Amino acid sequence: MKQKILAMLGAALLTASVALAAPPADVQMVQVPRFEEGNSYLEMTYPDVTVMGNGAATAQIRQYYANEQRETREFFNKQKEKAGSNSFVTETKSYEVTHNDGNYLSIVESGEIYFGRDAHPTHWKKGTTFDVTTGKVVTWQEILKSGDEKYFTIKKINQALFTSKYQLSSYFTGLTQLPENYYLDKAGNIHFLFGLYEVAPYSTGIVDLNMMKRAK
Repeated sequence: MKQKILAMLGAALLTASVALAAPPADVQMVQVPRFEEGNSYLEMTYPDVTVMGNGAATAQIRQYYANEQRETREFFNKQKEKAGSNSFVTETKSYEVTHNDGNYLSIVESGEIYFGRDAHPTHWKKGTTFDVTTGKVVTWQEILKSGDEKYFTIKKINQALFTSKYQLSSYFTGLTQLPENYYLDKAGNIHFLFGLYEVAPYSTGIVDLNMMKRAK
């Protein structure tokens, strides 16, 4: 009888937690009109996010990406001016939702910029994770499960890097500070992103390190 009562209580709690869970945010990718001048151009999409029933969180996230658009245009214009009339600059930027469960919304920005006289383009990935209830950006330290801190020391992250599938740079001897660039995958696992030349040569590309630990 006692076990039956406990099972019934567990089922009730599970049902209540599911009922209270917020729905995923609605995310639509919007294409910004292409800017073109001579051989230079800027192409960009951005996420238009709606948190149903939460206007404050919606406004917070939308403002973040409005700022991103403005900063992208300003940076591109400065680089175009530096290039002058004898060269050109091309830049593309897009976003991908990697996690969206009603608690956290994680979006990865992918970008590429090419200067006409360079040997090859530069590309990057940047993760941003929002608390859907507040609309605020959260660091990975804020969403660790209790007790998982021991898996996210510099020593542990370096061990994960050196035993990963990636070919690291010969001069890379390990991180000296904790990384900041991260995202959550569909399952909620925390991934660290390392840019070109940060820990590996250009030929390796972006290093995406899955720490195999889920956010709380």
